[in-house]
Amino acid sequence: MIPAFDAKKPGHLLCLCLLAGTISGFSSRATAQETPSAMLRSERQILQLMNEIKDLKDDSLAIRKHIEVEQLLAKILILPEAYLYPFDSLTMTGRLYAPDRTFRLINWNHAFQDGTQRHFGLIAVPTGGELNTVIWLTDRSDSIQQPEQQILSADDWYGALYYRIIGARTADDGKLYYTLLGVDMNRWETKKKIIEVLSFGKNGTTVQFGAPLIEFNGWTKKRLVFEFSSQQTMYLEYNKRKKRIEMDHLAPPMPYMLGQYEYYGPDGRTDGLKFVRRHWKHRKNISIRKIRKKPVPPEFQLGKPMTRSGEEE
Repeated sequence: MIPAFDAKKPGHLLCLCLLAGTISGFSSRATAQETPSAMLRSERQILQLMNEIKDLKDDSLAIRKHIEVEQLLAKILILPEAYLYPFDSLTMTGRLYAPDRTFRLINWNHAFQDGTQRHFGLIAVPTGGELNTVIWLTDRSDSIQQPEQQILSADDWYGALYYRIIGARTADDGKLYYTLLGVDMNRWETKKKIIEVLSFGKNGTTVQFGAPLIEFNGWTKKRLVFEFSSQQTMYLEYNKRKKRIEMDHLAPPMPYMLGQYEYYGPDGRTDGLKFVRRHWKHRKNISIRKIRKKPVPPEFQLGKPMTRSGEEE
């Protein structure tokens, strides 16, 4: 049997210490015998829910079903055997591992009828014990002011759909930080690309988003958020060979459109970020050959086929 827990409120952390009393009779032999079929059943339930969601016109009902998906995923991801389980049928979710395999991230989105988005995510961290730690991410991006300057937690996450995790770098404070590349379909007029910084607290039981590691256009940022026309495509990738993040430079077609992001798009220039002296440093007007990784980062949109995202190659 899968251990029971209270998963009614997204944003809660599920860890071994919270579940110790619940699973006192949960034997390792039972886990080995029953987990594969339990994971398969959960995967089928989740797939059924997602197929139901994509046909719904009622956003409130859809969100309730998304929360059911979160609960089912959290309930299965807490099992050690689930850490490497592929969930291959869940093609409407992004499934990523950190390059050093210290954590796994699964996330997806809901497109509301008005074109706006809400994101869902879970991070699974192996503890070396009987159960993994599972951290829920709660999207608060609509209420976060000046997101490039905020340090956030799992309960006030600047939601995105991540397609790349860059290996950990050590910052001035001695902590390890992972850098994530993501997309937000945002709304009808614009979409966003996001460079996020992630770190873990003691024993991997808490997560922090954002850190003053990015020096861009003369300013120190906690993360980078690029907003541009929904009719345009922005290139944003990690070049492992050159050890740098590469991106299109965005601009409006006319100077008087400055700040009107529904008109922004690539202007032919390319910028980069190179990790130097424990910071991501801005490099302007670099020359690149755009990387076409396999798989290509998907256009995430619930109800449309989605290529499985890969980890850093």
